[in-house]
Amino acid sequence: AVVSTQSTGMKMLNGRLVARTLSTVVRPQIESNRNIPKPCSVEANKTYKWCTCGQTKEQPFCDGSHRGSGFVPLKWTPEKSEKVLLCCCKNTNNPPFCDMSHIKVLGNNFAGRFSKPAPGKPVDKPLVAGRNPHYTDLKEGKTYMWCACGASTHQPFCDSSHTRGNLTPVAFTAEKSKARWLCMCKQTKDPPYCDGSHLDVEVQTAKEGQPVS
Repeated sequence: AVVSTQSTGMKMLNGRLVARTLSTVVRPQIESNRNIPKPCSVEANKTYKWCTCGQTKEQPFCDGSHRGSGFVPLKWTPEKSEKVLLCCCKNTNNPPFCDMSHIKVLGNNFAGRFSKPAPGKPVDKPLVAGRNPHYTDLKEGKTYMWCACGASTHQPFCDSSHTRGNLTPVAFTAEKSKARWLCMCKQTKDPPYCDGSHLDVEVQTAKEGQPVS
């Protein structure tokens, strides 16, 4: 967690001027689904208040929980009515929009925490195994079988669940030993690697273990 205090001027204490300090705010640690980005339908020319402190019960919007904390909500007016992906981890560099900073904060096990694909079901198009890519350590010269159907219980790799469907795994050999982002949404145009397709609103609103509607 990130602790923040802010000064709002001076006050008299025992005959001396001292800094007036607001109460300490502990920024939320990313530990659960409440911190992943939230797709929201917004209206053109309507002003919204995006929560910056992370304490709101109405993520991603402000509910007044910041009062006395030193944080203030970000006022934002969309230019058009649309569905957007808003940040809930409060680490974005492009507020109020998600820039996938929550993945960096969570580290390598993000997809493993929240992905529970339904295995063994016939599929004619890939299931969304996870709404974010998996940061995977690859070894030079080793051949991997990347799951393309989304039904594997050993994501992002194949466990032969595809034998019940029409999709087959993608074999690839690592050119060097390094960690790479492997696609979990199964919508990538550059398999097995993530190409950002998971940022599409359709993927972020899809149920894990189900195809994109």
